[in-house]
Amino acid sequence: MRRLLLCGLLAAAPLAAQPSATAPARPFGPLREQAERQQRWLATRMDSVLPALLRKYGVDMWVVPMREYNEDPVFTSLVAPTTFAARRRTIYVFFDRGPARGVERIALGGTSQGGVYDAVRSTRAVDGPAGVGGRQAELWGDAQWQVLREVIEARKPRSIAINKSRTFAFADVLSAGELEGMSAALGPDWTARFCPA
Repeated sequence: MRRLLLCGLLAAAPLAAQPSATAPARPFGPLREQAERQQRWLATRMDSVLPALLRKYGVDMWVVPMREYNEDPVFTSLVAPTTFAARRRTIYVFFDRGPARGVERIALGGTSQGGVYDAVRSTRAVDGPAGVGGRQAELWGDAQWQVLREVIEARKPRSIAINKSRTFAFADVLSAGELEGMSAALGPDWTARFCPA
């Protein structure tokens, strides 16, 4: 009898735990729909919040370099919701062209994040599978710093904000090596315009 009662309880437990046919739907939709909504939020933040912040603090250009597995704390606020990590080194550049033209958004390395950035690729062609050529190489390594210098020289910002702080740890992502590499590539004229973001 005891054994039958125990079997009955065990058999009934999964039935009670199963959702009924009238269970409510996911309140925020499936993950794919959530990602689409988050992508729209990203575009809205880039079009409205970012320009206002740059202008409020008098920043012409904001440069956010980061390495894979050492992403800037603002990384998830700057990328598509389906992006897990920075790609090797990723450098995001934001340049305020004024209220009429808005903020230019450039990705040096990585992708356009669903069309939010202009992704800059290397000018060097690479072979694809079985020797098929014509694809552009991924921009990486010290070449990224050189392209950053070209971007800056073409735009001539008066101030360049970087995420560096002795006070706020979450605003101090630049490792010594990354700051050294960026500074060496840009030279003293441009690094003199650095200001903490």
